[in-house]
Amino acid sequence: MDNSGIETLERRAFAAWPALRTVTRDGWVIRFADGHTKRANSINPVAPGTGDLAARIATAEADYEAAGLPPVFRITPLAEPGLDDALAARGYAAFDESLVMTGPLPHGAADPDVTIDADPVASGWLADFGRATEADAKSLAALARMFAHRVTGTGFARLTRDGMPLAFAMAVPDGGDLGFFEVLTVPQARSQGLARRTLQTCCAWAAAQGATRAYLQVTAGNAGAIALYRKLGLATAYRYFYRMR
Repeated sequence: MDNSGIETLERRAFAAWPALRTVTRDGWVIRFADGHTKRANSINPVAPGTGDLAARIATAEADYEAAGLPPVFRITPLAEPGLDDALAARGYAAFDESLVMTGPLPHGAADPDVTIDADPVASGWLADFGRATEADAKSLAALARMFAHRVTGTGFARLTRDGMPLAFAMAVPDGGDLGFFEVLTVPQARSQGLARRTLQTCCAWAAAQGATRAYLQVTAGNAGAIALYRKLGLATAYRYFYRMR
């Protein structure tokens, strides 16, 4: 995938997984969300900058220190030459390599055990997801505020069996693309095909709205999830990782 395609996906993912506050400065998208997830609390280079690199890094660091957050840089193929080496020299360690996978929208049929709700709070999706992830009250509150800025038409999918919510996904259709976020199966129900059923239901739902392609982000070490996504026809488009002191 060329840089134009990468930038399009990056900007769609920013909108799909909204920060509470975003600052755009000299080629960098700087995002804040009270510390909930690195994606929404990181410095994301999307275009070459024009200012002094060291000064721009220092300014971004000050932004995060003022917000009470550690500065985290997200390094994609869009990062300008020299940035990664400069961060390493300042003591930033690399971690959490991830893949962005894309492909034609997988064929899906609606599963009767999967519901898709528009409002994660009123439907109880957020509360169930919080229990499944053992999220604390602060994280859930931040997530609720982030969802208040979500893309119109976002769907919150939940597979329930015998009254128990067992699998979750957040599906965001935008411009013909369907983004998947927060894909989760509770530990006691894994390896039963529940994530596949949930995602395929989301695909059927999004296809009816005109979606033709899908994308998602997954940590490089999650072999089980990557195998599932490959079976659904998705392939790695590019990689990224984070750096933090």
